[in-house]
Amino acid sequence: MASINTHRAKDGTVTYRVRVRLRGAPVQTASFTTRQEALRWAKMRTAEVVTGKHFPDKTPHTLSELVERYTHDVLSRKAPRTRKREGYLLAFWCKHLGWKVLSDITKADIVKVRDEFYANRAKATTIHRYLNLLSHVLNTAIKEYDWLQDNVVAKVSKPPLPPGKTRFLTDEERQRLLQECRRSKNTYLYGLVMLAMYTGLRRDSLLRLRRCDVDLNTRTVSVEQTKNGTPLVLPLVGEAFEVLHARCSMLATDDHLFPHVNPEMPERSYSRAFDYAMARAGIKGASFHTLRHCVGSYLVQAGVDLYMVSHILNHKSITMTQRYAHLSLDNVKDALSVLAQRLSQ
Repeated sequence: MASINTHRAKDGTVTYRVRVRLRGAPVQTASFTTRQEALRWAKMRTAEVVTGKHFPDKTPHTLSELVERYTHDVLSRKAPRTRKREGYLLAFWCKHLGWKVLSDITKADIVKVRDEFYANRAKATTIHRYLNLLSHVLNTAIKEYDWLQDNVVAKVSKPPLPPGKTRFLTDEERQRLLQECRRSKNTYLYGLVMLAMYTGLRRDSLLRLRRCDVDLNTRTVSVEQTKNGTPLVLPLVGEAFEVLHARCSMLATDDHLFPHVNPEMPERSYSRAFDYAMARAGIKGASFHTLRHCVGSYLVQAGVDLYMVSHILNHKSITMTQRYAHLSLDNVKDALSVLAQRLSQ
């Protein structure tokens, strides 16, 4: 027998969800914008099942149900900042397509949303962020839950991404910034920025560091889990070791190197102080993440191999490190000079 349920979305959109259930046959489901289409489809499917035709089993789950399970199983294991950011993106998809049965989400549905981003002049990175997360959610439904057979997002084209930013501080800018960090009312800011400059660690990794992660005997700092999900151990050199040596002498084993009052959003304890220091130093077009670019840029300019730079920055792929390749023109010139000598023989 067939049943038709009326569903009204938050934006007022009305759809008619049909379920055809007959003994010995899988449940068939679909959604339509008019009741007439729903009745016509119900009659057609019922007739096809009765006459012995077979169709692949369709999931009865909606996108909202998938997002709810994904949030519990996958998103809950991510970092607090990631949970907040991706939670917002998932809420967006639930608002636009949450009422739809997974197997009824079409390529046209995704293209329509993508084109709305285009119309609103959204950045390419923003469009990628939304589509990539939905794609991962659908892939989870396919691989983990067996709720879906096909990922329609994979069939939708995306705008080309702009080249990665390589903004880094000049020597003069770096000195001005460090001077302002020393003057900051936040007494831990200078040490945080200094360690970022000497290790290239991301801000989240730095703020998670505890006294037990620093080994003063071997002069190393250990990150149990980086953004890539892998551990990382880096040597402490220069002033970074001196700053941490003094800091560790005042801490218990489980104390954070850089204390913060909000465990869910630790960066809030430092973002304002850092922004003020940047403003007082007269530095524009840069952020805390720029310090990470500084490390990659300075290393390449000093002639360090790209693979070593990639290891230090804990990049997933060497292609992420290639953005700094143009900074090593002197090394390229030396290499081509060797070639020129060989060709002249």
